[in-house]
Amino acid sequence: MEGRLRVPQNRNLPAAVTQCFSVVALCTAVADPNWFQVAPNGTSPQIYGVAYVVRLQGNLTADPNTVLNCEGISLLIVMATCSYIGILTGFGAFILSFLGSRHPLLFNLPIMLHFITAILYVGTLALCSYLFFQVKTKLRRKEFQKTVMQTTLGESFMIGFFGLMFSVTASALSLHKALLKDVKRPGSRTEEESTLITH
Repeated sequence: MEGRLRVPQNRNLPAAVTQCFSVVALCTAVADPNWFQVAPNGTSPQIYGVAYVVRLQGNLTADPNTVLNCEGISLLIVMATCSYIGILTGFGAFILSFLGSRHPLLFNLPIMLHFITAILYVGTLALCSYLFFQVKTKLRRKEFQKTVMQTTLGESFMIGFFGLMFSVTASALSLHKALLKDVKRPGSRTEEESTLITH
């Protein structure tokens, strides 16, 4: 009876809930098109982000304002790829941390997925920041000085930053629980196990 009620050893609800928030934040950032924008005076702004990459459909020369060259659009595609892979790994980390497993091969997998997700989020935001400053530097050249253009970071970048904070917190929580298990006495029960056995 005691074996049936035993909670999986690597279940980590705090890390799972925190990672869930990070996945929701990044999904919101991907759904919102505005990672950064270039706004010429008197015209509608050109918005760059994951939605812009989807709209390109593989055409690397589709930028009407020539603000981003082929290299910049390629980096934008890499940024979008990091976002989508980060959502998948974050969801996997959430599921494995929430359900847990007694299988020894799956014991460290949630921790790895939490850290991979955080690294992908860092890559996404780093690429967006690099492209933002690259465009800002390019607009200072002579061919763009005839029209005053303003470059600003969008709300998707800020939402993605919150997603990164949640993902880093989930990684820390997963690693913290793993370190606690290393110093835990053999045969001792967790609070969840004791509660279930009592009931």
